[in-house]
Amino acid sequence: MKYRINKLAFLIFFAGLFITACDKVDNPVILINEQDIPLDEKNFISDTILVTQKQVFLEDFTGHTCTNCPTAAITAHGWIEDYDHRLVIIGIHAGNFAAVGDDPYTTDFTCPTSVELFNFYEVSGNPSGMINRVEHDQGVVLPFFGVGEWWLTAVESELAKDNLIDLKVINDYSPEDNAVKVSTYATFNQQLEGKFKLVIFIVEDHIISAQKNDNPDLPGAPDDDDWLDYEHRNVLRDALNGTFGTYISADGTILQGEEYFAENYYIIDDEWVTANCNIIAFIFHEESQEIIQVAELGIKTEE
Repeated sequence: MKYRINKLAFLIFFAGLFITACDKVDNPVILINEQDIPLDEKNFISDTILVTQKQVFLEDFTGHTCTNCPTAAITAHGWIEDYDHRLVIIGIHAGNFAAVGDDPYTTDFTCPTSVELFNFYEVSGNPSGMINRVEHDQGVVLPFFGVGEWWLTAVESELAKDNLIDLKVINDYSPEDNAVKVSTYATFNQQLEGKFKLVIFIVEDHIISAQKNDNPDLPGAPDDDDWLDYEHRNVLRDALNGTFGTYISADGTILQGEEYFAENYYIIDDEWVTANCNIIAFIFHEESQEIIQVAELGIKTEE
């Protein structure tokens, strides 16, 4: 079972107790669906990342019975090191190829967020990808062909853009509750028009499960098309603050140089391997849907 709460609910809770922001509170808690999450920071295991370069977000629509999907995923993940880890990739399982089937394809990797994204962007098939959700020559959702020329061209085009946002993410993990507090700090380096939203995804990496595959030349691939020990990378599990996030300010508008702070809390599903889970935080322009900045940070479970 998993639950989430954002900063607004946190503030309402404490307002109801007549506690001001300057008061010191011992062992404060937040009530979430009858689950108490302690916020005593001495119990947290923390990790931080600060992104001050332009980074690019690749959302890979995939499915475990899609025979072309391993080639797309493995090819794209190979680019991460090539571009100095400025590329963040997640796997979004949705569509017919993600449906649960006969053994060994009995694992359901879909989630409400993955299905909502698949339907909202009218994805016609897998593998397909969005690169910063920008409309390129072939559209917003780009099919993967050959060695991924369309994807790679889009990635390089986005990486060439100026960095408009410095984005800091802090993960505070509570082992006692298997819960994470995600704090984000965003500073805009230019004055930008329009409204902006922050989205927090949680993904699980390194999941070993069956995958259809038509390319035996991939590293570790078997000769037949049932790749039983395939490694699924950064599978989208949930959105902490909704599929399309929340405004980064009260009305979504920003001022250059201002720092915008948000907190989100989440109880992690016990069936997931927490040490393999990553938090993906990104900011997008509401009207154009373009993702301006993205950061990825693992959940540290041991000191």
